[in-house]
Amino acid sequence: MRAHILAAAVMVATSVQAADAPVVGGYFADWQYTNEASPFTVQDIPAEKLTHVIYAFLSLCGPHTGASEAVQQQVATACEGKEPGTAIIVDRLAALEYDFGDVAAEVEYKGHFAQLAQLKDEHPHLNILPSFGGWTMSEPFHAMVKSTEEMDRFAKTSVELIAQYDFFTGIDLDWEYPGGGGLTTSPWNPDTKMSDEQKAAERDAFTYLVKAIRTELNGLEKQTGREYELSTAVGVGPKAQQIDWANAAQYLTHMFAMTYDYLGGWGTQTGHLTNLHTTERSWWGMGSDVFIQQMLDAGIPREKLVLGAAFYGRGWEGTENFDGKLPTSDLTSTGGASFGTNPNEPAYFMFWDLIANYTAEEGYQYGYDAESEAPFLWNSEKQVYISFDDVRSVTAKAKWAKAQNLAGVFSWELSGDPENKLTEAMHNVMMGEDK
Repeated sequence: MRAHILAAAVMVATSVQAADAPVVGGYFADWQYTNEASPFTVQDIPAEKLTHVIYAFLSLCGPHTGASEAVQQQVATACEGKEPGTAIIVDRLAALEYDFGDVAAEVEYKGHFAQLAQLKDEHPHLNILPSFGGWTMSEPFHAMVKSTEEMDRFAKTSVELIAQYDFFTGIDLDWEYPGGGGLTTSPWNPDTKMSDEQKAAERDAFTYLVKAIRTELNGLEKQTGREYELSTAVGVGPKAQQIDWANAAQYLTHMFAMTYDYLGGWGTQTGHLTNLHTTERSWWGMGSDVFIQQMLDAGIPREKLVLGAAFYGRGWEGTENFDGKLPTSDLTSTGGASFGTNPNEPAYFMFWDLIANYTAEEGYQYGYDAESEAPFLWNSEKQVYISFDDVRSVTAKAKWAKAQNLAGVFSWELSGDPENKLTEAMHNVMMGEDK
């Protein structure tokens, strides 16, 4: 009995220390183990350089019409016999069944979850959070928050899930986005655009939801003697303003600012996808510094706000009137690049791919916009422009986050940096180990 009490005390102390320490986080994409060119599994996570690993993605029972047929089938199977709003593991093969190798942790399942249980045993300081939603699976949130009964059900079942898989140390919400602007709530589409009344309802519902989850987590804390985090992703620009942060922030441990994807191959506007600083050359005055200030003005406490970095790049082709020096606020291209790291996702490039295959030998010139703190690649012959983050830019972001007294930095997503160069750079700055 005494040993059990001591063990619980150690776990609580570890959790408190992690909450007070700078955040160095990374999203773990549960599908990247199938990437033939560069498979990434839990065993590749640089846990010693991280404080937070966020598992992407879980979901909840409800409509998923914007997701792929495969995901819709997974959801249908997981939700059989369950009520709307119930928290679910979508890809059970990846999470619980696929054999990634033996673990010493005493668990009855395999998959990523068994590996995460082992990882938590080996790195007790590590916070591991399941993230619910994501770009393709946020639709059920819009349905769920119309009912307090369903919100209460999600709060209860999501906490039951992390209690069952007790290597988890909290919950992350990646609802994209309360108030609209996501895959199935585009403001550009009159059929999906949300009304002011709907936006106001979701604004109130978000606060109700995080309070309900926090209440359930508090109950679990009393049972286990551990502490649990509740975090959320935050969209930039108008999306950040659609949440009542003055009331919601008290229930949240961290807010992960998605300070990337400012531009991409979905449009002809060409430039930086995740520049730290705004300049007169920035499209629409966009930059992480501006977006973070907007979040602070909206009521997000700076000590809870985590700055995002991109472990990937986005590219365009047919880039017009570019001299290879610095992008301007009117730079345009014919469209997004017709190629990328994954042939099924053109114009998207993993960091490791850019470093290995988009070099001077292939005709790509490296450039760095020091004023913006943003690197880019330019191929004058092919008229291809690629924006991304590298060691220099993520170092600048970490230093800026530290100087601004933000909670820390995080990345989307870890498999883009299998050699951990970017993660190590962020860790060294945040933990005071940079030279």
